[in-house]
Amino acid sequence: MKEEFHDCVIDRDIVNASTISKINNVGLNFFAGLCGKNRGVFVMDPPDGNTYGCIRFPSNFAILAGVDTEAEISDSNAIVEEMGKGSISSAETVDLLDLFVRSVYSSSNAVATSPYACDLGGVSTLVCQEKNDIPSLADPNGKPIRSVTLAGAFTDAHWATGGKTLTLSEVEGFYTAKDFSEMKELGLNTVQIPFPVIAFSGHFGFASDEQKALEAMLKLVADADLHAIIALDGSGETGTKHIGAAAAFASKNEAVIALILPSLEEEYTKAARKHASTLPLMLPVNEGNLDLFVAYDKNIFPAIGLDHTFSVGDVASSTSVDDRNKLFYHEALACVARAPLDYATCYRKAPAFVTFGFDLSIDDCIHQDDPSMFKDYGQCNRFDETVDSDWWERHRKSLAERQVFTFEVGLGWSFSAWKLYGDDESTGVIDGPAKLKTLRDVAAAGLLPSLEDKTPVPLACLDGPVSDFGLGDDTLAPSPGPPPDCGDGWWNYDWDACEYWIPPPPTIAPTESPTVGCHCPATPDLDAMDSISASLVNHNVGGQFMANNDVATAAISGVAIGAILATVVFKFRNGYGRGYTELP
Repeated sequence: MKEEFHDCVIDRDIVNASTISKINNVGLNFFAGLCGKNRGVFVMDPPDGNTYGCIRFPSNFAILAGVDTEAEISDSNAIVEEMGKGSISSAETVDLLDLFVRSVYSSSNAVATSPYACDLGGVSTLVCQEKNDIPSLADPNGKPIRSVTLAGAFTDAHWATGGKTLTLSEVEGFYTAKDFSEMKELGLNTVQIPFPVIAFSGHFGFASDEQKALEAMLKLVADADLHAIIALDGSGETGTKHIGAAAAFASKNEAVIALILPSLEEEYTKAARKHASTLPLMLPVNEGNLDLFVAYDKNIFPAIGLDHTFSVGDVASSTSVDDRNKLFYHEALACVARAPLDYATCYRKAPAFVTFGFDLSIDDCIHQDDPSMFKDYGQCNRFDETVDSDWWERHRKSLAERQVFTFEVGLGWSFSAWKLYGDDESTGVIDGPAKLKTLRDVAAAGLLPSLEDKTPVPLACLDGPVSDFGLGDDTLAPSPGPPPDCGDGWWNYDWDACEYWIPPPPTIAPTESPTVGCHCPATPDLDAMDSISASLVNHNVGGQFMANNDVATAAISGVAIGAILATVVFKFRNGYGRGYTELP
């Protein structure tokens, strides 16, 4: 049988002749990812006896891309250089980049089992010989599932419920008709309800108290013109009779549009299908076992969890710069998550629903009072710094926009929670870590993009996140005037002294330096200086003098961006296939 065709290409709805000029750094956005695959090499098909890569392209690369130019496109950097010169148009630049993407992908190994093989920070997509249309389960106008999880209602979410398990009467007062009406007004079309599968007794005709409470809640959901997805919690004894009872219940309730089973086990799918032949079923997966998903029929889909606060690398930080660096990291990863969603649609023949992992948290501070779930790396000590910060507001908006765009590549998403128990009204202020996981508070703070459109933020992943985490809310000080000429050193504004002997640059003709009354010690007192400030003295950049802390900030940012990119490559290209997240 002929092997099915797949290819990885640039998503022209995102990167095209009109938008490529909006990318701040084309080289960094494209080449950092492409040159990190296959040790940076690719080959031609059919082979021509040569191996190519970022630093050497085929001599006819432009012709292969359909670009008619006299410019020599000899390597990846030449694409950017020639675009800058005007030797190639914006449209031709995109064509060349697209061929580069396709060449690297076609040279990659085991792409059929690699959910991140087509990752390029959200701007690439998979094309398939047979690609089913993505159904809209919750909206007749084609919008994806936009849901919120009713955390703490029927299963434990102590971080959202004040550290306790709610009684059924407390649940009734927790989620009210007013809440569901507000969800609809916000632009949601669905709620996700975690529910213990054991509460479906398996004795048909008998309903447990939990099941009766679920029925009452589903009536409120329907009254608000919302739909529901029931996510079965398999904690405890789970038998096929419980699965069958849950499927029968869900198929008879018009508000329910899908049922998430507790595991991938085929016997559970068969038990559900016995009582609900056409009800959409979702099977729980992660990046590590997505390639094991099987769509037994056209109404079976993956429900993928994209937990981004799992590993030490995800949550650890012990300084203000670390905290901001970490948010930058999560912004970048939000767009990377597009790859497994495209993979599900293309290779597994079923678009995925993001069942958990959508929120604005970047740490595990909601668990800091639970020693069994929390380890202190210093990540929770500075939350107050974020409350009134313009920097944090901008980047949290960016994180939200990137996740909305990415997760709507598939069936849609469910935000982690709606509100906290006992918190009846939202102030619009994110004053605690838990509120980053509650959609009502995130929306009230103005961090969520409008959900009115079918595609709210189509260019959210066009460019990488802004790398200004070194400064935060601070701004660069005005450039000072020229410092005194110390003859054989540089003037240090913080210490008002000459530090470090640096040979002056050669000049065309010798010039006489003015005499300045300063003593320039041969060796500065390093013990008296901060280690970073001691090594990062004033430099003249493009005629502008930068003070010590400015250079330090720039250096920290540059090193961190490189480290982040390397971490992203490692995490998603090496760690996905083992069922857990590798630590950087």
